[in-house]
Amino acid sequence: MTTTRSEDLTLPVVLAASIPVLLVRLGVVFVRLKAKRRGGVRAFRRALLRGGMRPEDADRLAAQFESYGRLRSYLPEGLGLRALPMLRF
Repeated sequence: MTTTRSEDLTLPVVLAASIPVLLVRLGVVFVRLKAKRRGGVRAFRRALLRGGMRPEDADRLAAQFESYGRLRSYLPEGLGLRALPMLRF
């Protein structure tokens, strides 16, 4: 007959309790980063227009500038994240 001591259960309980907190923090950081990226793209486009660039060219450059900040562009193509609807960025 085996007995479990409370010390043996400490690590799994601590991990199980900290994972939701970590996920919430990562989610908040991701949303904040996305908002800052969106604001940066708007400022970049406005600066291009103020500098005298045609709106079509400014839109194209702003879209390209925005694409550099997308998380998906840094992930490998074969990872299969496109099949998961909850991970649309």
